[in-house]
Amino acid sequence: MFARSRRRVVLDALRASTQAYASTSYVVVTPPVPHWRVNDDAVTAKQWLRKHLRHVPSDGERDFKGPHAGAAVFKLFRDRRVRVGTSAEDGRVPDGRLESARGLRRASRARTLTPGEFLCVPDGASGYWASWSDADQGGGENIMSDRDWALGEGLRARVRYRDEHVVVVDKPSGLATVPGAGNEVSVYDLRHTLEAPYVVHRLDRDTSGVLVLARTSFAANKLNAMFQRKSKTDFAAVLRAEMELGKAPRYDDSEIQRTYWAICANPPPRGTLEGWIDAPLADTDEGDGRGDNVRLVGGWRVYDVQNGDVIVGAGEQEFARVNKEENVSSRAATTRFKVLASAGDDGPTLLELVPITGRKHQLRVHLSKALSSPIVGDYKYGFTDKQKPWRARFAEIERLERERASSAAADRDDVWRALRRDSLRGASKLPLHLHAHSIKFSHPEGDRSVRVVAEPPSSFVQALDAFGLSPRASET
Repeated sequence: MFARSRRRVVLDALRASTQAYASTSYVVVTPPVPHWRVNDDAVTAKQWLRKHLRHVPSDGERDFKGPHAGAAVFKLFRDRRVRVGTSAEDGRVPDGRLESARGLRRASRARTLTPGEFLCVPDGASGYWASWSDADQGGGENIMSDRDWALGEGLRARVRYRDEHVVVVDKPSGLATVPGAGNEVSVYDLRHTLEAPYVVHRLDRDTSGVLVLARTSFAANKLNAMFQRKSKTDFAAVLRAEMELGKAPRYDDSEIQRTYWAICANPPPRGTLEGWIDAPLADTDEGDGRGDNVRLVGGWRVYDVQNGDVIVGAGEQEFARVNKEENVSSRAATTRFKVLASAGDDGPTLLELVPITGRKHQLRVHLSKALSSPIVGDYKYGFTDKQKPWRARFAEIERLERERASSAAADRDDVWRALRRDSLRGASKLPLHLHAHSIKFSHPEGDRSVRVVAEPPSSFVQALDAFGLSPRASET
């Protein structure tokens, strides 16, 4: 008897709740699913709702104003509050509110949304995320500004490869990879617009080119392991052993290999066309005083690949002296280089670079301090405005780029130009001419190799054209 009356009470409550929500209005909380989101890019209702409740932090994060954000989304689906509608043929969705549930269908969290569908919740369900709505209006830590949303959409347009585990994006110059001092926005801040929450390696803010992010924890663990093995393996010893056998060392990492292009102030010494740099690195407070500079330490060498000769280098006694006078913690660093084109003995030179290890500022320090060929625009490591007569041609290219960035149309059509302009140190400074041109890696699932190429930015290409630096075919 008691069980029967309790069942009746529950049914009456459910019926009342259903009638109340049948007559209530609904709030549209997501845009329609775009038409490119099909097959591997299909999205579930839960994923789409989490993505577009912008004030809700990501999984594993907590907002200071309330409990774990994932609970709000979970409860909306558990209590059957989420509805799905279909946009008009022209892609328009109702603005703000729908006065009734007519044309809407209940959406389960596992439902795969089709292009044109959008999500909405009852007007009375706003309490589910009240903890975060104040932060959304007040500019809390997890809120993205209109500019950041534009940057996020722009970054999505620069995706060069995507599958269920990995995203490879062409990062523009001026955008940092991770948050840091002086960085208003970074790829990490925009990662959810790519639906790839894991950043597995970094590029310097002023370096453009290919950057890999993982979409799943499985892929992130696999890729991180690859990069860690790359940093711990003594590739220099392997290369030396090949040279002792009279072989020209050829580096080929079957797991992961990155290739960069750099326009340098001059070609490598002694007419060397191809070689490798074995030069340990250590952090130093010298230079700009910020503690983020890197320098060569100890017995470093630059070798000619063709005959194994040492082109330039410092002796082992220098390494002993440095360790005696200072408490130096150095890390092995090896780079392969190849001349792709040159504008003469003292002219700009296009180098192809393969970082065999992955150290902080490795390429920039190796080129400037070991090869004495600083990268154009690398004021931090040896490039100066007065050292070359051809500097004016780079300055003209940069002036035209800045004119485009200063126009309202450019700021609206290309969100990166303004960001790049703001990142440059001084109105007359040249940008860093270093570009991550390609990456080849073993897919986390282990069944294939992926190679992705990103073409250089416009200012880089204009410099190549201005000095006739047409890159020759490369083997790497």
